[in-house]
Amino acid sequence: MGSHLLIDTDSCIGCGLCRQVCIRDNIGISGGKAIELCSDRCFDCGHCMAVCPKGAVSLIRYPDVSSESVPLPTGSADPGSLMSLLSDRRSMRWFTGEPVTDEEFDRLMEAASLSPTAQNAMDVEFAIVDGRLDEFLTLLADILEPLSDEFPRIGQFVDHMRSGDRSGPNPFLWEGRQVILAFSEEPVNGVIAMSRVELMAQAMGLGGFYSLWMSKADLQDHGRFMSFFPDVDPAKRLGAVFVIGHPRIRYRRMAPRPEVRVHRL
Repeated sequence: MGSHLLIDTDSCIGCGLCRQVCIRDNIGISGGKAIELCSDRCFDCGHCMAVCPKGAVSLIRYPDVSSESVPLPTGSADPGSLMSLLSDRRSMRWFTGEPVTDEEFDRLMEAASLSPTAQNAMDVEFAIVDGRLDEFLTLLADILEPLSDEFPRIGQFVDHMRSGDRSGPNPFLWEGRQVILAFSEEPVNGVIAMSRVELMAQAMGLGGFYSLWMSKADLQDHGRFMSFFPDVDPAKRLGAVFVIGHPRIRYRRMAPRPEVRVHRL
């Protein structure tokens, strides 16, 4: 493998901070300058770039990103404000019908891009289904129909899709008309990324809910499910499904929650 790092030796002051934060022991100091030791160890986490006081380190993987183009952190969110956002969060199934715009989706995807992934794999791909939603739901009904007797909700959904009269809420979507799906090699990476989407949606005044029922279709027949997403790597699995929209209901208070069970060992 080739080098992963570009080190500007004119700017580097040999402070060693990049070496301290490199968890793969890929950076050393020689002649008062930082050097890359073994590129096979590097997985482009970018911590060396982020910590350098002189902006002397950049990643070859991202040629258009330099220390000058990346804003400095402005500080952590206020704990009280973050707790308020989390407290206000409710699953939303009732929407105005106004579609989420491309600009809003761009902001949501920007939030998702900041999520951590195991080994810095950055392996999450998203699909947004809206224009072909009915086609997608028909595929779900075909895949999930064998589970109708085991899961009454699936039976309701299949009956709804097979019915000539589809008035009333869809048992999977309710009033939603747009769906975001996250795929990744490690499904947990998709789940974490989608949680960032959900939080940003809440902050933007959007709403939605996770759909475990749709996720069952990928478990039931992965190949057939992925046939709807030809541009997504078929080796990746579905991590999370989020139905999203503009809320038409305002919740005025928190829902009661049980205490979290914590086991300290």
